[in-house]
Amino acid sequence: MTIDRAATAIAEDGVATRLALPLVSFVIKAFNEEAKIAACIESVLKATREVPGRCEVILADSVSSDRTVAIAQAYPVRIVQLRDANQRGCGAGVQLGYQHASGQFVFLLDGDMQVHDRFVPVALAALQADPGLAGVAGLLIDVAVRNAFDHQRVSEEVSSVAGDERWLNGGGLYRRSAIEQAGGYAADLNLKGWEEAELGMRLRAAGWRLRRIVVPAVRHDGHLAGTGQVLRRLWVSGRAFASGVLLRQAWGRPWWRDALRLLAEPLLAIAWWVVGLASLAAAGLLDRVWPLLVWAAASLMLSAFMVVRKRSVRRAAFSFVLWHFLAGGLLRGLLLPRRAAAQPIPSVDCSGPGAAGMR
Repeated sequence: MTIDRAATAIAEDGVATRLALPLVSFVIKAFNEEAKIAACIESVLKATREVPGRCEVILADSVSSDRTVAIAQAYPVRIVQLRDANQRGCGAGVQLGYQHASGQFVFLLDGDMQVHDRFVPVALAALQADPGLAGVAGLLIDVAVRNAFDHQRVSEEVSSVAGDERWLNGGGLYRRSAIEQAGGYAADLNLKGWEEAELGMRLRAAGWRLRRIVVPAVRHDGHLAGTGQVLRRLWVSGRAFASGVLLRQAWGRPWWRDALRLLAEPLLAIAWWVVGLASLAAAGLLDRVWPLLVWAAASLMLSAFMVVRKRSVRRAAFSFVLWHFLAGGLLRGLLLPRRAAAQPIPSVDCSGPGAAGMR
């Protein structure tokens, strides 16, 4: 079956009431993206012209303090904004857009991305050909590498290798019925990060699969800030605490082991210091230095292994710092209060006059 025929089959599938709904909802989450939002929206609008069915474009804004909303109002897109700025977060941004979306398929992306116009028809064809797929992503193309986070993502080929995935980093096209079956929400509003991973865990626990295909999907502009600035922003915004929130949320759920696997590195950092403190206590009780020496030797071996694995002292040092940064965030996140993950998010409609002309 050709791509166009497969996509058309999706558009024609179902009863008349279902056909009245958009085929694809594009959900863009954004916060202070005035420099990039126009390019993002224009790429999405161009992509809608390749879809054989009605589309809707929804910008979910987390109370931007710049001109993001004003710029977006010039385009035929619906703009919904958090009513309460205290609810800002990646999870809340995704879920805000999702709760206003009505498409049979939902494309989730960030405001600093640009969609490749031919990706969506190919992804629709893949979903049509395999009813067990909940979501499809493509290759993420980094157009700028400015800091250690960007270098790590590129060197480790995150979101740039095709195959089955545990979750879809870098955006993807999802089957709405799969999301509804896996809890009914696209993102846990408590999560300020790891929202894509949490969605993937829920979908796989519900029996669905995820795949990345060998087709460029989005161009990603990345952070403008340096490594130190990014770390500071992650902590101040609360995104650094998302690992603890995720681990607490996963407790007792079928995806508990997936969460442990994802957070293995910060958990290892916590265990490393627990063992170190235990070695110090043992050395004091035994009046012997050898427990500390064993711990120090093991630490040196771990450091050497990291340098070999990362093939760079600099990248190994960044990983070491990042592990401890995330470990601190994990412990902090475990103590944060939680709200019901799928509760409605209060919002306001900020759409411009062109929204009435949405396709």
